[in-house]
Amino acid sequence: MNKNKTFPVALLMTSLVAFPASASPDNATISNLATQQQTSPCKGVVVDTSGEPLVGVSIVVKGTSNGTVSSIDGDFSINNVKEGTRLVVSFIGFSSKEVVWNGTPLKITLTEDNKTLDEVVVVGFGTQKKENLTGSVAQVKMSDVLGDRPVTNAAAALQGAMPGLTIGGGTGPGQSKSFNIRGTLSINGGSPLVLIDNVEGDISLLNPDDIESVSVLKDAASSAIYGARAAGGVILVTTKRPKDKTKLNLNYNFNVGWERSLNVLEQSSLTEYLDAYIEAGYTNSYWAGNGDVSKWRDYLQQYKQNPGSLNTVGDGILKDDDGRVYWLSEKNMYKNILTTGALNNHNISISGGGDRIRFRMSAGYNHENGPLKTSKDTYTRKNISAFISADVNKWFTQEANLLYTDADKKEPKVVGNMMGFYTTRLVSYYPEGNIPGEILGIDEDLPSQTPGNMLRLAPVQYTNTAVTRISTRSIFKPLKDWTITAEYTFDKKDIDSHFYSGRFRFADTQLAAKWSVEQGQDYYQMQDQQKRYNALNIFSNYEHHWGKHSFKAMAGFNQESYSYKNFFGQVKGQTTPSVPSFAGGTGDKTITDSYSEYSIRSGFARLNYAFNDRYLLELNGRYDGSSKFPKDDRFGFFPSVSIGWRLGQEKFMDWSRSWLDDIKLRASYGSIGNQNINPYQFLPTMSVGQSTVWLDKNDKVNVISSPGLVSSSFTWETVKTINFGVDLTALNNRLQLTFDLYRRRTNGMLAAGIEIPSVVGASAPLQNVADLTSKGWELNLTWRDRIGEFAYNIGFNIYDNTAKIKKYNNESGLLSDYYVGQRLGEIWGYVSDGYYTIDDFVLDDAKRGVWTLKEGVTSIQGVKVQPGDEKFKDLDGNGVIDSGAGTLDNPGDRKIIGNNRARFQFGANLGASYKGFSLDVRLQGVGKRDYWLSGSSIFPFAGSGSSDAVFQPLFSNQTNYWTAKSYDPESPDYMVAKNPNAKLFRIYDQGNNVGSNTRVSDKYLQNAAYLRIKNITLGYTLPRNWVKCALMESARIYVSIENLGTISDLPKGYDPEGNTQNAIVWDYPYYRTISLGANITF
Repeated sequence: MNKNKTFPVALLMTSLVAFPASASPDNATISNLATQQQTSPCKGVVVDTSGEPLVGVSIVVKGTSNGTVSSIDGDFSINNVKEGTRLVVSFIGFSSKEVVWNGTPLKITLTEDNKTLDEVVVVGFGTQKKENLTGSVAQVKMSDVLGDRPVTNAAAALQGAMPGLTIGGGTGPGQSKSFNIRGTLSINGGSPLVLIDNVEGDISLLNPDDIESVSVLKDAASSAIYGARAAGGVILVTTKRPKDKTKLNLNYNFNVGWERSLNVLEQSSLTEYLDAYIEAGYTNSYWAGNGDVSKWRDYLQQYKQNPGSLNTVGDGILKDDDGRVYWLSEKNMYKNILTTGALNNHNISISGGGDRIRFRMSAGYNHENGPLKTSKDTYTRKNISAFISADVNKWFTQEANLLYTDADKKEPKVVGNMMGFYTTRLVSYYPEGNIPGEILGIDEDLPSQTPGNMLRLAPVQYTNTAVTRISTRSIFKPLKDWTITAEYTFDKKDIDSHFYSGRFRFADTQLAAKWSVEQGQDYYQMQDQQKRYNALNIFSNYEHHWGKHSFKAMAGFNQESYSYKNFFGQVKGQTTPSVPSFAGGTGDKTITDSYSEYSIRSGFARLNYAFNDRYLLELNGRYDGSSKFPKDDRFGFFPSVSIGWRLGQEKFMDWSRSWLDDIKLRASYGSIGNQNINPYQFLPTMSVGQSTVWLDKNDKVNVISSPGLVSSSFTWETVKTINFGVDLTALNNRLQLTFDLYRRRTNGMLAAGIEIPSVVGASAPLQNVADLTSKGWELNLTWRDRIGEFAYNIGFNIYDNTAKIKKYNNESGLLSDYYVGQRLGEIWGYVSDGYYTIDDFVLDDAKRGVWTLKEGVTSIQGVKVQPGDEKFKDLDGNGVIDSGAGTLDNPGDRKIIGNNRARFQFGANLGASYKGFSLDVRLQGVGKRDYWLSGSSIFPFAGSGSSDAVFQPLFSNQTNYWTAKSYDPESPDYMVAKNPNAKLFRIYDQGNNVGSNTRVSDKYLQNAAYLRIKNITLGYTLPRNWVKCALMESARIYVSIENLGTISDLPKGYDPEGNTQNAIVWDYPYYRTISLGANITF
């Protein structure tokens, strides 16, 4: 299904044709022309403290609209200025200044003002001065966190930038990221509300170069204005807008980069593997190729010394005279799927503004070919945006905005009998390339089952995502301090994907020929998803000041609707595989479709009051209605209140004026609903599908499932938050500190209301019966300073949170379910007590191969232990290690040994600049996290049982296992440990002992804390006298390294940031990107 990937930008422009682009001179203009005859031009130059010219500085005659902006050289000229006139000079990031013109050219020096860099913060349906904020809000300028980094996803740039905001989601070209604010909201999940210019959207599809700022509303006081969707916090994305009276500006920036994996898995040497294989008690006849293991070791040593001395075929395959096969070529098959990836990003924008019309247009192109071999992991995104704003008259402004994104993603897929690209089951000897037919006993050579071959032959899924967003905003100003704003946004998102399995033959690990697809039958899939979103916001702001009183009020209405359609089709057996299609299929066809929709209707209001600019009060309220809930339970009112005290402005703080600029205390409380459930959950539903369940043959009939049990009265989960905060600035605004302490409670979480016996055949209906509390703190510190021409800045943030179940229906107290008092993320396990030794057994019995424990030595239920097996502490004192009843009252010998939730998450940035050179360093990490890895990541032969362990490899971190000095019963060293402090248990009896040894215990619990050097960028801004020769305003070149290195205790190949499900596994690898680029403004 092809989509029209072009959108008529003219549609956007023609909507504004009625707006006047020019006007005839009015009386004021004629008057000015007359006055000019009696005056002369005021000229000058504006520079910074290092003497560099500043471009774009506003210079205005005080009390008038007569003014201009500085040029590329910092020069300016204003006509109609009398001598003695005061000029107001202002520029973002610098302290404003007033100067008097005495008739001679001026040289004006502006100094940086750290405070004004963050003075205005975007909040719900408006902005506020940071000094007047009473809620918990963090904001970053996108240019600060993105800088010159080779990042195509804006979310990735935000990682570690703000306390309380966690970014997850794995890695890879076009990989979406997940957001979390202040930890777990509910057992039913709940993500932050992401708004792009006040309307819900997908930040991952935005061009980062189009984003001006990102604000995070963390507490109920700041997010309650968005009601039931904002229980998990709000992320406000503000796109770039041109400013009044700015000259035409053309900017082009690009970067090209190269990608390499950070780390990969590493197996032990083949010799170490064979030693462990023998130690484990496996037969001397190897399972793959029937080779003699002892002979294999000899061949291996010979092959290492002189590969040409053996008559091998393919990739080190030796077929002996007796027909047995030996594998002699060692390699790292995980590295064999990786190469050097590449990316390139290009962005161009043009903007400008006059007295009445402002515009900005941009285009972006991003292409990334990931570090997997072949070009099957690629992502290409094209962005177009256009914005125009026109002051129709003094009381009416009309704005229109268009955003269009087209993204193409390619991914290799595993089908049928294929081995996965990230499998950990293959031993490192397995040959790459083709296995000769003479080895397989057939007439053709077949590719082996290595990850490299599977990747090379894998089918590819193609996905196209097209997003069109049209927004209009009408701003009315009936009175000086009163504005009425009406916003409408239409968002259309289409996702089309198609996939053809193809088919190929390969040789599996046991040298059997197989088809890649089940029963050798290929198939074709297609899927079409359509999402439509409409949003209408109408709100009014009124602001008034009298004496020491300041008053701001906002009230509004919101209506949103969302619809989703999905179509999926699959057909087997393609007649023309070179051009697969649904119509070209000859086998079984499967067609499914689905549809869902919901709507929200709301009224909201906010009141701000300040007395003497010191005592601050804010009230928020929103009345929400959601179609996701039953008719009688779909409306709710969600209020919040917050207060602030600018303590630093009090007279009794005069003693601190020399070093303390300001200190503000904040407190807030609010209640918000959570509607994070699927539509229609209050209705009993039945599914229809085909099944052979009632038939003896393979014929299928339509089967209708029984309806589930539902509750007709459930409603919102309610989230109540109390927050205390401190904001401090000191030492002439060089030091800034923000600290927040909060407690959040989620009441009425949807869960099973009662326990229902399994014979009922249905699960219990959802009811509002569970509660959760979470608490945490956040700290953000920044320091900015300048010493002559050397400027530097240091930033650090850290945050922590925990969550606990306060109410839940688990009468049995099962540890496998939530229970009251549970801290989310708890890991229950056994406490290690070393290894069993020969001294724990009756020696005479042991010499006869009977392993009888001495009296008083703790045994393990259902396990016949031997020396070298893991020993655990008997916590319940019954002399036997067991799991009890698996309940809180009787957990057996288990206890809480750790928690897999990330604690003490932090980020840091270091920056310095000197004479055009700049260096920026960003760090990010987690201070504490426990993680249970298990399997092939930790244990020899993957810790599998006897039926599977023989097929598993041995990794480099698994060679230090318990061994005995002697296994001879007649030896005095019989079963005496050779390495009593071995990291791993003894491997023996073909894996029959692993079940007990690999149980969850504190000994093998992993430390998943880490520190990552997220980015280092070195840049140089060319001198202005160089670039102006090329008709440029500015030019900057840079080199940037993303993901430079990581400090972690995890085994090689396992990245602590996790995959798309935030699980730590060997998966698509995290990679380092080195890029070069330039940013040029004309």
